Order: sequence, then C-alpha cells, then structure tokens
Amino acid sequence: RTGSPEPQLIQVGYYSIGITNTTRFFQRPCEPGYFCIDGIKYQCPAGTFGATSGLSTAACSGLCAPGYFCPSYPSPPSISRTQNECGNSTVYCPEGTGNEPKAVTSGYYSVLTSGMAVDGPNATQNDAKICPKGFYCRQGIRIRCPEGTYGDVEGLSAASCSGWCPAGYFCPFATTDFRPNPCLPGTYAAKGAAVCMTCPASSQSRASVLKTFQVLPQEHVVKPPCTTHRECCFFG
Repeated sequence: RTGSPEPQLIQVGYYSIGITNTTRFFQRPCEPGYFCIDGIKYQCPAGTFGATSGLSTAACSGLCAPGYFCPSYPSPPSISRTQNECGNSTVYCPEGTGNEPKAVTSGYYSVLTSGMAVDGPNATQNDAKICPKGFYCRQGIRIRCPEGTYGDVEGLSAASCSGWCPAGYFCPFATTDFRPNPCLPGTYAAKGAAVCMTCPASSQSRASVLKTFQVLPQEHVVKPPCTTHRECCFFG
C-alpha cells in the first residue's frame, strides 16, 4: 500500500497487483474461475469450476457435473458446474471431465446413467457401455442386429454382427442365438433368413415322411432343419 511502513499480508482468496513484482500496492479478490494462493492468481484446473470470487484452493467450487465438460488453460476457466454440454452420441463426459469430452470406443454406446434431464438428443451423456449381445454399436449408438443375422458376443461394431443366420434357422431383429430357432417340420429357410417359409402345398414335408417311415423305439433319429424346399420338403 502507498505509504505503508511495512509490507502487509495478502488476504486469503486475494491476489496482489502493482507495477512490478516487488512494488505491489493493492489486493483484489480472486475472480470466478480462479483461485488465489500467496497473492498469486491461478485458473481453476480443467474438470473443475469456480462459481464464486475469493476461492483459495485448487479444488475451486468442485468437479464438473456428469454429462458436461469444464475446460481451462489454454481456454478461459470454467465458472459453472454445467459449463458445456458434452455433445453428440460419439462422446461422453463422466464427472470431472476437463478440456474435451471422451470419445466412445468402437463397440460401445453412450448413455445417461445419473437420471439427469437431457436438454437435447444425446447432449449430456455421461458414460459408455459395451454393446450387448444382439446389437452392434456405431458412433456411440446401439442398433439391433438386422433380420437374418445374429449377435452372440458383446462389443460388436459392424452391421453384419456375428454373421448370417445359418440355413435351416430363422433370425429376427436382435437375435442373440440362432440355435433355439430351427425351422419346424413343413417349413424351410435359406442362409440369412428372418422367417421360415412354408413348404409348397404339393410337397411332402419331413413330418409326413417321419410318420410313414418309423424306426425302432430304441433308435433316435436327429434330422437337420430344412434348408431348401427341394431338399427337405420333397421326398423321393
């Protein structure tokens, strides 16, 4: 201060100003977005925010909210817990996200897990989950495996999922396992079928064949599912 008989200590949460580092004559409270220690002003770290003036620790006012990111140097410091919405489905922001959102890994999708209201489509996603069976995930979006395919593992990222449904089976949307879906007697399915087709009316189905040709009781006959109407629906 001008005319001070001796230097004065800077108050907590204040910083000193002056012509040079050795001729400081005034103190000022730390502005929002900053914290002050020993008379020096610092930006609140990335991932935190400073909502009030006079802050004196690097924790500032706390961590950035889930679903948002709070940048700092080289950008200006953040002053709000919800400084910037995370963005679209390709990114997510857990609590304390700093200068930029986190990219969603291929085979994962972005989600909102905390129950917060979403201001816009996929605007405040705060977590990423691995794609479940029966789905594939692209650009952070979970999509059902198409008809005629199946997805028997997690983390798929291509529309082909785990591959085509084998001949003799049917696979509707989001099929995880084709084995419980064999075509019934009197129907058939080629590779990549979503539904089984009914055998032509003029054909003789496996069901009637099995009724005509009986086997001994102790024997067990396992027939594969029909794959074409020529091979399985007609006899002889």
